[in-house]
Amino acid sequence: MNFLAHLYLSDDTPDSIVGNMLGDFSGTDFREQYNAEISRGIIRHRKIDIFTDHHPIFLRSKKRISNDYRLLKGIMIDIFYDHYLAKNWRDYSETPLEEFCEYVYGIFWDYRPSLPSRLQRLIPYMVSENWLLSYREVDGIASVLGGMSRRISRKNHLAHGAEELQKHYHEFEADFREFFPELIAYVDSLPEDLG
Repeated sequence: MNFLAHLYLSDDTPDSIVGNMLGDFSGTDFREQYNAEISRGIIRHRKIDIFTDHHPIFLRSKKRISNDYRLLKGIMIDIFYDHYLAKNWRDYSETPLEEFCEYVYGIFWDYRPSLPSRLQRLIPYMVSENWLLSYREVDGIASVLGGMSRRISRKNHLAHGAEELQKHYHEFEADFREFFPELIAYVDSLPEDLG
């Protein structure tokens, strides 16, 4: 899953939100760097990724994408699923998406000095361009994919990835709506002590 889903699936505490964001930005020694709740968020993030990457519905979504995208298919589906979460946010949360985004951005600013430099550099762009809210629109997804395409050193087609989203829009949405409740149930079943 991409940023929005990980943040949604966090416990509603600043440390948990930060930990769930750090999953892709921290190494194996994270327990030495962060407190127990942040560490638990990092572990949760990684467990969600493993669950998602091997789930048959997620794999079905990946198969819908052209082979031109090869190893980028999983990244694309993560971002597409964030689009459907943002678009259908009211089905999953009583807190308006705009309010949730502001809350999360405030936490990131507060924690920014203690975050890895790569994430520190990302946060101002995330906030000023309101990435999480922009996921609601296909144009926002196109912008995210275009930015990612530029950051990947090897030649890739990611800048055109929104075309794949539009080509199979309703199928991807059906996949997401079938998958996301299973992911929520999985996260709810995780033990308090993730070790």
